[in-house]
Amino acid sequence: MTNMPLIAESLQQEVPWIMDAEAAVALGSPDAAREPLAEVNKQFGRNVMTTIVARMVNMVRGVCLVPFLLAHIGLEAYGIWTTIFILVTYVGLTTMGISNVYIKYVAEFTAKREYDKANALLSTGLAVTIPLCAAVFVCFFFGWNWFAPWLRLPKSHAGDGKEAVLIVLAVFLSSIAFNAFGDMLTGTQQIASTQLFLTISIVVEFALIVWLVGAGRGIRGMAEAYLARVVINDGLTWWWAHRTIKWLRLSPRRVRRESLKYVVHFGGLVQLQSMLGIFQVSVDRLAGLTLIGAWAAGILDVAKKWPTSVSSIPTAFFAALLPAASHVDAASERSMWLNNLQKLYLSAARHSNLCTAAFSSAMAFWALPILHVWLGPALPMRDALVPLFVLFSISMQFHMLTGPGTSIFRGMGRVYEEFNYSVPNIILLAVALPLSRWIAGAWTPLGIGAAVSVATAVSACWLMGRVLYVLDLKLTRYVRVVIAPGFACYALASLLAWPATRLVAALSRWQGAGVLLAVGVVYLAGLAVVLHRWVLTDKEQQNLYGILHRGLGVFSGREATA
Repeated sequence: MTNMPLIAESLQQEVPWIMDAEAAVALGSPDAAREPLAEVNKQFGRNVMTTIVARMVNMVRGVCLVPFLLAHIGLEAYGIWTTIFILVTYVGLTTMGISNVYIKYVAEFTAKREYDKANALLSTGLAVTIPLCAAVFVCFFFGWNWFAPWLRLPKSHAGDGKEAVLIVLAVFLSSIAFNAFGDMLTGTQQIASTQLFLTISIVVEFALIVWLVGAGRGIRGMAEAYLARVVINDGLTWWWAHRTIKWLRLSPRRVRRESLKYVVHFGGLVQLQSMLGIFQVSVDRLAGLTLIGAWAAGILDVAKKWPTSVSSIPTAFFAALLPAASHVDAASERSMWLNNLQKLYLSAARHSNLCTAAFSSAMAFWALPILHVWLGPALPMRDALVPLFVLFSISMQFHMLTGPGTSIFRGMGRVYEEFNYSVPNIILLAVALPLSRWIAGAWTPLGIGAAVSVATAVSACWLMGRVLYVLDLKLTRYVRVVIAPGFACYALASLLAWPATRLVAALSRWQGAGVLLAVGVVYLAGLAVVLHRWVLTDKEQQNLYGILHRGLGVFSGREATA
């Protein structure tokens, strides 16, 4: 589906990244393999492929668990669990900025072979985050009576809800503190390893949730399964970092004031942006919880589960793009700096948009049959759930378009540019949310979801305009290279919408699942033909075959060559 990496034609030379016909120009030098783009591409394909696999596993886990959890703990308890994660995510933002500091500057320092600076940064970061995370947990533990009313826990779930909150919060904060090792691996382009460990931990968590919740542990069981997931993931990451990174030397004696500046300045901006970003993706559920109740937060989360889960696949590009952009930004000659960043951005934006459109178009046009198979014919709040599912699928397409831009900005050290997304979004929400209540005459989940979707789409367009300005890219080229290919997905999905809806509605859930699977196969086959015939260049097609070959190399334990 994508062609992000360079595929080796020989042991000495690499083929350049291909975005469109204009970009199909060879590096033209025997030393091309030492160019910044060639360096990051040696790991990029492997990183993206394993990240996609890990996120597909997580997506399947989340989608399969929702009907199971609704059947075993009910909508209200599920809404409480959703609220718990919103809360701990906000609390964890006190240290979230440090993660991007590790990734950006470890990538930059290793590109320049400045390993002493990398060790000093990691040592300083751990010296800051460990006591800070501990202090946050202590404050929350002793301030429970102050935080509890905000959660609006029903009396029937007061005891297990409190226990689940404290378990998840403690695990979440400890993971943030010790995730330095995972971020270090990401910064050194070893994302494939981190995603393998994540996949293992996700599978274990899924099995434990089914066992513990099925045994009657409820929300407590889900918190205990989450604990097991984090311990396994962080333990494997720590072990692999110490085994593979030979220059790694962490010590309190390496804590430096210079490194603290990176944490405070760059990390502070990223932390603020992360807080605004979490607010943007959770504001619908926050509004539903605060203005209506836990059941409204639950129905909004159910409507957003598929779009959010599926969006984790194209974000595989963004996870690999930040360290790649940092590397290119640090290692490029000034004469080629902007050109390299343009290529990096257009390539990531084109392929992530195609990947998002392939899923979002199907979800938008097949919302009713998907929900029929997923939750059964007796859909909770059917009149609101179906349109919310459609709205969130389309708004996710706009949201994903911002990912390559924000990753490039962070790699360039221009984190402040991300305010061009968050600030307009907040302003539009301040207008759209009250307007939705005025139109509907009351606070409703559908009104809240519609307001959030409109604000997301408009603010995403604003940010994309800013990216084009900073990178000196023409709008016409961006539309042709990045946006236009996505319309092929929507056109094909629309043609299959009517037969999918009519056939599934007349069948049982399992029969409907078979029909959806058949329609999906037809859709993917048709999409492959359309992309091959009218969208992908010849060079892109060659690179696609190379990606598949390299992806198979991941599972055989070696780096495949084309």
